[in-house]
Amino acid sequence: MRGRRPFRLAIALLAVTAAIGLGAVAPATASAETVVPLDRCWGVSPNIVDQPFSTARLFVSPNGRGRVTAAVRDVSSFWTPTGGYQSAGRLDWHNLSTGAKGVAVNTAQIRLFVGGPTFRLDTGPGTVRVTFSAVNRNALWAIPSTSCSGTMRVG
Repeated sequence: MRGRRPFRLAIALLAVTAAIGLGAVAPATASAETVVPLDRCWGVSPNIVDQPFSTARLFVSPNGRGRVTAAVRDVSSFWTPTGGYQSAGRLDWHNLSTGAKGVAVNTAQIRLFVGGPTFRLDTGPGTVRVTFSAVNRNALWAIPSTSCSGTMRVG
């Protein structure tokens, strides 16, 4: 009986090591999200006494060949009980590899820890220059943000 205990322990360690090893070499998912750095966009919240509208990155996920979903997620408003404010985003893109250009627009409600607009882009594969800007509004007025740019690689 005593001789079997080290054998069982060795088998258990081998099984755990194999499981860890298999997890380490598992292929990456096709929907891997990347972060595309942008110059910083600034804007005053239309609620004035609030966090400023400020973003410096897009969260990008592949959505098929030459297509991506790009999202602004790092803007927030303290005015959540009143509904926050609406952000109307615009994303201009220019595929530097093919010369194709386009514009995507979308709106999002900005609340505490809830980000900005999401865009679906059909840019085609290549190096793509993007420029983001937004107009943020509440029931009283609208305030535009500065624009910011960056470059991403679309497969």
